[in-house]
Amino acid sequence: MRLHHTILLCAAAAFTAAACTDLSITRIAGEQPDMEAINSDPVISLKAAQSPDNVWNITFTYGQSISEENYIYIHANRPTESSFSVDLKSAGEEFVAEYSAKTGTEYQLLPQAFYRFSGGDYIDVQRGIQDSEPNTLTVYARNLLGNVLEPGRYLLPLVATCATETVKDTTLLVDISVREQWTDPDGYSLYEGEDMFTVFYINTTQFDPRLANDMIIYDMFAAQVENSYRGLGNIVNLRTASVDYDSATGKVSVKPSSDLRYVLEHYAERVLPVQESGRKVCICIEGGGQGIGFCNFSDAQIGEFTASVKRMVDTYGLDGVNLWDRNTGYDKAVGNGFPEMNTTSYPKLIKALWEALGSDRLLTVTDYEEPTEYFWDMEATGGIQPGQYLDYAWSGYCSESEPVQIVDPWHQGQPNVSTLHPRKPIAGLDASRYGCVHATWYTDYTYAATGSITEWVKSANNPNGISVYYDIRSQVQDRYESGMCWNPSFILQAWFDNLGLSIDYDRLNNKEGFPGYIGNQYNKWAKDW
Repeated sequence: MRLHHTILLCAAAAFTAAACTDLSITRIAGEQPDMEAINSDPVISLKAAQSPDNVWNITFTYGQSISEENYIYIHANRPTESSFSVDLKSAGEEFVAEYSAKTGTEYQLLPQAFYRFSGGDYIDVQRGIQDSEPNTLTVYARNLLGNVLEPGRYLLPLVATCATETVKDTTLLVDISVREQWTDPDGYSLYEGEDMFTVFYINTTQFDPRLANDMIIYDMFAAQVENSYRGLGNIVNLRTASVDYDSATGKVSVKPSSDLRYVLEHYAERVLPVQESGRKVCICIEGGGQGIGFCNFSDAQIGEFTASVKRMVDTYGLDGVNLWDRNTGYDKAVGNGFPEMNTTSYPKLIKALWEALGSDRLLTVTDYEEPTEYFWDMEATGGIQPGQYLDYAWSGYCSESEPVQIVDPWHQGQPNVSTLHPRKPIAGLDASRYGCVHATWYTDYTYAATGSITEWVKSANNPNGISVYYDIRSQVQDRYESGMCWNPSFILQAWFDNLGLSIDYDRLNNKEGFPGYIGNQYNKWAKDW
């Protein structure tokens, strides 16, 4: 797990602000240039390449030997008329005190021992340019002398001054959080045995990702035995991001929902503790309902979308991506000016994402309906074996209106394997990396017909211990509450033929009489933003 991702927006040797931002302007015929702006006085200001708003947020984990870098430079609104030098300095304790009072957050001034400028505390500006060569500001959690920043909030307010030129009164705010590493309050580690690998979805319109850390399974018949409690959720997929299409440019990108964006922008508080528990946190990307998606991208759009996904994963420190092509609206494609579905676009996208994300990130696909039904046919996929570029795939068939389905492409036609949703193996994917059982979180035990899972496991046809659970939930005041119908208890009981396996309610308990009752926990980890 990576706790730090240094993001360099542009290479230093080729650094310009224009290289980082699309500054092209389409001029309307007959429109005249803004002469007032051209004739205005020169404006010189301090800029941070990584932070367009000049607010740079950094999160460190206490005791980690990590650092963050950002290019800072001087920008002029028009070419400079002479060469000059700008000094860089902290705005000081008084500024930090005023900022603390204004924001309601208690900051300390970042000690000078925990930051440095690679080119000295100044920036030289050459005549005739608008953007200076960059200086690199490095902020440390542990400095070169081994000193460590204590937990808390720190602020480094940087200003630029010049003896010969007027510099705009702008302040670069470096906002640093130093946090304690998350540890499980009960000492329950994530179960990582090969016989049980669980995958969760979390809907961020309802819940905080930290709900995953409270999902504990235990064996009630072995409660006093060491290791009888184990965390679940080896992979946690956050919903939902979607395909976005810009009608003005024809470009596609990944777009998080407003709730997912909030969660990601509060990564250190809401996502990092889940990763520190050993779970891998990924984003689930679906269709955007406009008629354009994974199955009808052009080659250029595959490149654009891949770059967009990589930026999101890198920016927010995610462990990977889950692709679930649903709700795309391909039936509207032609009417909306998009190509019809084809069978080569999606495999090309998978290959491109695998190459871009690298081997230390997860790439998974939900096998569901027409978008993936041909993944077995290499002639249809243009010779690409999609499974070669996937870490895992799993069934997308999970419905409260039907019993739990065993979607096993390698044993189609065998007893207990779904006849409602027949599938074929994904080319290049080993059966050990396919999840055949996908259940909604709340499913009635009797109706779910989980006995079929026991029989399927005993037949020795099951390729692995992967089971998937759609939209895990806390205890909430809704129609599911009274039944206590919580998967994965039923699924795992059936899998291991052990009625002693159950979800540990202690952290989410809301009813007196339960073991470990700790008070009203309705809606624990529910959306609070």
